[in-house]
Amino acid sequence: MTDALFKDRVTVALARLALDNVKSNVVATLVTITILLIMLMQQSPTNFLIGWYLVFLVLLAARYYQASLNDALTLSIGNVRKTVRILAVLVFLSGCMWGVLGLVYVHVDNPVVSVVLLMIYTGLVANASATMASILPLYLCFVIPILVPTAFRFYSFGDQQFYWITVLIIFYLTISFLNTIRIRAAMRQSILLRFENLDLIENLRIEVSKTESALEKAEQANLAKSRFFAAASHDLRQPLQSLSMFTTTLASNLEKESQKKIVSYIDNSVRSLESLFNGLLDISTLDAGTLKLRRQHFHLKPLIEELSVGFHELTSTKNLKFEVNIGEHVVHTDPVLLNRVIQNLVENAFRYTSEGSVSITTELVNNEVFLSVTDTGIGIPEKKRERIFEEFVQLSNPGRDREKGLGLGLSIVHRICHLLQLPLSVESELGKGSVFTVGIELGDSTQVVQQDVRNSVFPSFLEDMFVLVIDDEEDILHATEGLLEVWGCTVMIARSGEEAVKQLIEYESCPDAVITDYRLQDNETGCDALDLIREHCQSNVPAIIITGDIAQDRLLEFDKLNIPVLHKPCNADQLQHYLRSILSSTD
Repeated sequence: MTDALFKDRVTVALARLALDNVKSNVVATLVTITILLIMLMQQSPTNFLIGWYLVFLVLLAARYYQASLNDALTLSIGNVRKTVRILAVLVFLSGCMWGVLGLVYVHVDNPVVSVVLLMIYTGLVANASATMASILPLYLCFVIPILVPTAFRFYSFGDQQFYWITVLIIFYLTISFLNTIRIRAAMRQSILLRFENLDLIENLRIEVSKTESALEKAEQANLAKSRFFAAASHDLRQPLQSLSMFTTTLASNLEKESQKKIVSYIDNSVRSLESLFNGLLDISTLDAGTLKLRRQHFHLKPLIEELSVGFHELTSTKNLKFEVNIGEHVVHTDPVLLNRVIQNLVENAFRYTSEGSVSITTELVNNEVFLSVTDTGIGIPEKKRERIFEEFVQLSNPGRDREKGLGLGLSIVHRICHLLQLPLSVESELGKGSVFTVGIELGDSTQVVQQDVRNSVFPSFLEDMFVLVIDDEEDILHATEGLLEVWGCTVMIARSGEEAVKQLIEYESCPDAVITDYRLQDNETGCDALDLIREHCQSNVPAIIITGDIAQDRLLEFDKLNIPVLHKPCNADQLQHYLRSILSSTD
């Protein structure tokens, strides 16, 4: 293959990556502008807002129509440039619509709306970095009309404190652009390696002697994919972590129900993103082999009954019957991982069942308990049953409807069952439903240890707790600081271990706990910073590490640490739970 032809294939592949995300972006934008319309109309209904909304609807319809045409279009180097130019014009106009809204509604007298718009704009830029990175001009056409007018609007207030917001917006835009370049480079490298592998596989049919070379290329492609997911996950988790904490802090400072409702919508969107990242983290953790198995003898029925409580709402919203028929069995396995298997199977059953029922049943055969999750859903074609356990595979979701999940649930089930050596089988009939069955070793009732985590006593508040936060990301520092202050903590922030020690010397005190990012500037790690602090304080100061890194080698490092590790974006409840346990242990 000539270099020119190879370059053309890469160009077309990069364009296809961007085009495939258009419909999902249109749907997400439609939901966002509708929520904004409702919020802003309640505060100050104007003809401008209605006109803005209608014009935006026309633009979204045009983008969706073009995306529909592109779905049936076979892209080639001859038509790809024209297609991308049309999309760039529509995207630029959409960005301008967002920018115009910022110019009109970002105002010093309306801080809540200004903050909400700024949060939405940062989310739009982060999403564009992930979905438009393959075509840099497309990304720039979208984000510049959004952030530049908004930065100018804050600058026009003529107050020094707003000048800093303008500087931060420009800084965020710069960092986002640099991250987008990195993501595009990783995408391009991955595509290059994939095409090289395809060519090698074709050559293998002719020359068997090239087998070793093809395997080497395949390994390089796999490593490139892992590096891409790790890098993209870390970079996108950073703003998502600060967004999550800003949202929690904002919610605690609002009094109006209408404002709280808007924040709850934002929080739901953040949690959807968290679900994706946590699924990727589960996959990386299982691949890295860092999970520690804790097999024990326990009663199966209470575990499933507790799990079933969370699915009652789904039964009413989807008008389905949910039946649980569990025998009095004692089993021997890891209860936490088994819980995850059953939860994923039941969620999958509800997701693809529109009428009828979902049930959980057990049957004892010899020394094995067979647990089955049965549904009356759409069923699975026999030839495609093995594919359902692959990552991101959804046979009945070609449009990537996010309400139907991300395609990671069954992959996680398959890996956990393999890890626990639990036989997993599936039976299905198209149009009638599916049955997933897991075999579990029968346990010994005399070895069951009764545990009740609800007896653990934690302080109900964190007032007067001195917490030191270390992170090299400005947004995350201030977001964490704001959240901890809402909880009543005394907070000190620093960007490195050395800076933290200098402040502690001035403060003439030591923290009750340290919250630190793992990867800091100048190759410093959170553990390095913690060592400096403990050496200064001459005590084993409790710590929590928060990280956005899911690379397999890094997960192996975390597994060796005797320190709690939370992965960005971490849930505020998780962080509070760890802080309470630290405070409880020191009382």
